[in-house]
Amino acid sequence: MNAEPLDWKRIDAAFCAGCVWSAETGSTNDDARVLAVAGAAHGVMVITDAQRAGRGRRGAAWVSPPRRNLLCSVVLRPALPMEKWPRLTHACALAVCETLESIPGLPPPRIKWPNDIYLSGKKVSGILVESAMDARGGFAIAGVGVNLNLTADDFPAGLRDTATSVWLERGGREVSREDFAIHFLRRLRAQSARAEEDFPALLDDCRTRSFLSGKRVRLLSGGQEIEATATGLGPEGELRLLHDDGRVQLITSADLVRPVA
Repeated sequence: MNAEPLDWKRIDAAFCAGCVWSAETGSTNDDARVLAVAGAAHGVMVITDAQRAGRGRRGAAWVSPPRRNLLCSVVLRPALPMEKWPRLTHACALAVCETLESIPGLPPPRIKWPNDIYLSGKKVSGILVESAMDARGGFAIAGVGVNLNLTADDFPAGLRDTATSVWLERGGREVSREDFAIHFLRRLRAQSARAEEDFPALLDDCRTRSFLSGKRVRLLSGGQEIEATATGLGPEGELRLLHDDGRVQLITSADLVRPVA
């Protein structure tokens, strides 16, 4: 399998905002944050071949063999009130789905609310959107990891039943990391604009790709364990739950969201 360093100049040449590459780093989100504080523009991508301290929600580690996957973070400066910035997670998830949909031979990608992408019922991508204030008013960092060219042996034994890669889902065919990064950034720019201009339509596109809709789910929210049926998304992308007593509940954030077997 090809394990050459990323041709980051191809990505950089495709976008006026620019691409910052490193052979190895601790966390692309941390690197992007430093650049954003220094004034980096909307759309700047930080990308690496290897990441020592990648993280997901709740501080979970994101482990990736070098030169196999998409490991990147993008600086976003949305023209939205900060309370609306959770929309960016949905924009990023949809951008990942659209990029996967552009690759022949893959099953339909599905969004597991709020920030995971699944293929064939297994996780292929994780998203972490973080925000902060600065002298320009504020910024968000959209961190994305996508399992691209991983074989079954690349996964730890404990993840082989729950995680997958584009390579596995395509029957052992590689995908270009550069092509994937370029397509993803184009879609993220488009979807982050829709988050500002036409969020209801963006949500409709997310609803059609929902992994949880119609499933019985169990989650932790506000320190409470909840079990109910997921029935879609609320007006700001909340998880809509239908309880057994007919009560409808909108969940804005939750941990350990799992379908009930």
